Amino acid sequence: MRLYIVIAAALLAVAGCASTQRTFSYPATWPDADVHVGEQRFQVWFHERDQTVLIQRGEPRPLGQSLIGNYTVYAGDRSPAESTWRAVADIVLADIGCSVTDLSGSDQVREASFACLPGVDVRASVTLNRARWREGVAVAAPQPDAAAEESQP
Repeated sequence: MRLYIVIAAALLAVAGCASTQRTFSYPATWPDADVHVGEQRFQVWFHERDQTVLIQRGEPRPLGQSLIGNYTVYAGDRSPAESTWRAVADIVLADIGCSVTDLSGSDQVREASFACLPGVDVRASVTLNRARWREGVAVAAPQPDAAAEESQP
């Protein structure tokens, strides 16, 4: 019984975090895009209401399973440089006439805000491109910025 109380308290604490709540506002579906950057693999989900995308490292899996993978498989890994996360978002967003305006997050998960050219229907564009994106999109790994790489923990 005591173990159940501890587990319930831990789940409530995690659910109360703003970043966790934000992550769970994304659809709990398979990712919209599978992006390869060099030897690394990332998954991208478009938010249903906001002009944001959620980016996670790893193989294609529904959102919840992907989150668990990020907290276990990549727990000891150093997070890729910001330029890598930006490249993941940019390769998908460029297809629909949009670009990254802000990147936030930590560890193995990032959220990118984006802006689009006038007249872009994001929902329709995602629906149109999703099948191709899920087959895999590749982008060259960005050249590391020596100063940025040294500042990473």
